[in-house]
Amino acid sequence: MHTSNRTWHLRWTLIAIVSLLVGALTAQNAGDALERGFDNPPDSAKPRVWWHWMNGNITKEGIQLDLEWMKRVGIGGFQNFDAALNTPQVVEKRLVYMTPEWKDAFKFTAILADKLGLEMAIAGSPGWSESGGPWVPPSQAMKKFVWSVLSVEGGRPFTDVLPKPPSTTGPFQNIPFSRGLSAESSAAPPVHYADSAVVAYRAPASDIPVAGLQAKITSSGGQFELATLTDGDLAKAVALPMAPTNERAWIQYEFAKPQTIRALTLVLQGGGGRGMFGRGGGESGQQLEASDDGQQFRTVVVIPTGGAAAHTLAFKEVTAKFFRLTFRTMPAPAPGGMPGMGGIRPPEAPKAYQIAELVLHPGSRVDRFEEKAAFAALPDLYTLATLPVAASDAIAKADVVDLTSKMRPDGTLDWTPPAGRWVVLRMGYSLLGITNHPASPEATGLEVDKLSRPAVKAYLDNYLGQYKDTVGELMGKRGLQYVITDSWEARTQNWTDDMFAEFAKRRGYDMHTWLPVLTGRVVESAESSDHFQWDFRKTIGDLTTEYHYEQITASLHERGMGRYTESHESGRAFIGDGMDVKRKAEIPMSAMWTPRPGATSEQYDATCVNRPPSPTFTAKTSWPLSR
Repeated sequence: MHTSNRTWHLRWTLIAIVSLLVGALTAQNAGDALERGFDNPPDSAKPRVWWHWMNGNITKEGIQLDLEWMKRVGIGGFQNFDAALNTPQVVEKRLVYMTPEWKDAFKFTAILADKLGLEMAIAGSPGWSESGGPWVPPSQAMKKFVWSVLSVEGGRPFTDVLPKPPSTTGPFQNIPFSRGLSAESSAAPPVHYADSAVVAYRAPASDIPVAGLQAKITSSGGQFELATLTDGDLAKAVALPMAPTNERAWIQYEFAKPQTIRALTLVLQGGGGRGMFGRGGGESGQQLEASDDGQQFRTVVVIPTGGAAAHTLAFKEVTAKFFRLTFRTMPAPAPGGMPGMGGIRPPEAPKAYQIAELVLHPGSRVDRFEEKAAFAALPDLYTLATLPVAASDAIAKADVVDLTSKMRPDGTLDWTPPAGRWVVLRMGYSLLGITNHPASPEATGLEVDKLSRPAVKAYLDNYLGQYKDTVGELMGKRGLQYVITDSWEARTQNWTDDMFAEFAKRRGYDMHTWLPVLTGRVVESAESSDHFQWDFRKTIGDLTTEYHYEQITASLHERGMGRYTESHESGRAFIGDGMDVKRKAEIPMSAMWTPRPGATSEQYDATCVNRPPSPTFTAKTSWPLSR
């Protein structure tokens, strides 16, 4: 037994020694392989570069020099962007996008890239955001919902033409389109409108129009009238001169007797609204104040920065005789461009606030309904729950009536409402006017409807077909192999032709009863209304993932190609989940930014975005609404 034990121990000692020697040799070989990999990395590990063809400043000589340099220094491939940022012509002959001369240069590129073994990709559209071009028809472009409002007394027949909702191309209601990054194109934006639904609701007793309370309007400057501040026309504005830095300009409502106010809607136009409605957060210097005597004022609500082109803020009810909106002039921001904006500098500081709308609401409203209805994307909507309202201040579900089938094609409605004061909403949809950018004028057109699979497929069939016609067989496994969808700068979209059917399929209930919520009204309760808005945004997010990003993948796979996807820069770029949209991408991407010299931490909220922020439809509740 003793000999046997010694033999057993010796055997395992020898095995251990051999294992250590083998391990050491293996580790040395692995280390050598890793070192060799760094010295001569495989193609899959080599960096790819962005390669911008700026406004047709292209020559075959330059193409060859660029690609041969890429190969020589160890670049694995390139992602080609045909772009423009007011780029001057520096070549003898500018090559216009998709002309025969441009196609000849691009085919030359594909042949040379294939010869050099460089991976080749193009952007999802001319420019770098997002998926659009001059071949997108207005009916297939990005859309927003719009509405008109008409008060009707119940108990007697009503026959009349309902006011048509705004057909204006732009971000919200009749606010006109602003070119922004699309300044390369000078053409007027196209117009497209269609009706979607007509619903009526019995108005709660507290929800009376403030225009009927005959408030006296005064201000620190400018000429303001109650009618123009509350008429719903957001395209017209009156100037309120700015006060000196850190001092306040103001507009005041004075009622004949104290009134109870539950919400505020403010719409600023042009440069005066940029600080309030821009991408970033921070202090706006604007707030609503209340007073009993017109001398001593208390703060009701501070106006936040960021968000949609209009702001509706709900708050705990306040009863007072005087309400005053004040604007403290903030110090000018530091100069410089913004990440993801191609170095574009902000406009000159305005001299006045352009006030398009300033409405005090005696009735209850959904807090920040414009953002909750996806007119803008914010990362922290779950912190903006609407305060509870009394049941008598909310619209009862039973008091919402679907009248869509009763409206004639000319907009005439025949209906006898029950007793009470009723509000008729005629709802439709029009264009946002967003174009692919920054692209050359010849390559600029409408961004495609991201919530429509047929529209996205038609867009890609045309777009990829143009490249197929250009490079022939050098598309797929060789030559042109990938499409990259870069940072989303297409803003937000909240309607598509099939929205009612898509919502019902995904959320399990009909949204007609809840349509007043999309215009800021509270139906059933504050919690139920917020939850419906969550469902609405979740549907938009699902459609964006499936019908935009994953249709891109499907269309590419049909052609043997793959997808790179970034989607976000810092902050919240779109309505949806930044991880979901990458789930079927061959290569998901992130973004990194180096702060410009002298920038403070407050000027850049992030320099690296590896994991997109939480979905913009996040909410604290997850229970289903009653069917």
